[in-house]
Amino acid sequence: MNTEKQSVRQNARKFRDQLSVSPQWSMDAAENFINAVPIFQKAIVSVYYPIGSEIDPSPLVEKLWQNNIVVCLPCIESGERALKFALWTRQGKLETAKFGTTEPIDKTIFYDPDIVIVPLLAFDQQGNRMGYGQGHYDETLGQLRRKKNILAVGLAYAEQAVLLALPTEPHDQKLDMVITPQRVFDFRG
Repeated sequence: MNTEKQSVRQNARKFRDQLSVSPQWSMDAAENFINAVPIFQKAIVSVYYPIGSEIDPSPLVEKLWQNNIVVCLPCIESGERALKFALWTRQGKLETAKFGTTEPIDKTIFYDPDIVIVPLLAFDQQGNRMGYGQGHYDETLGQLRRKKNILAVGLAYAEQAVLLALPTEPHDQKLDMVITPQRVFDFRG
């Protein structure tokens, strides 16, 4: 494993864990997302269920549900690096799965999302993301991008932005946008 990336990852996690955050920030990020991200009516949006100090996407999920947008959660299937995406509804039951993630119990149908909302530890000014080091999102975004046009959107606190370029490897997938409570970073062009 790349020791430079591992060091950045540890420092970024420690920094995020120490942030003093307000619940209002998740609502502000949701509002920024709705205002900045083009969501067509039949879009399928993958979100994540927050772990630890990740920014909580639940205010955004509520807004998506209110607009009748299909919402999915990522699922980690045994022996596979790429994530699969199962439907998440208000009535859907959830379970704790691998790596402490939360997934829908009903995994009978998987979807290919049009918009993938990605958790992160840090991001740079070029759209590079520092994740947890398992490669699930890099593999998944790569596979989805080979199938269709998708939008990969990081959800983060503004304090997770770094000024210097993050260390990257050829398999790392860039984000198209990062939404924070304070602003929108658009890396598409």
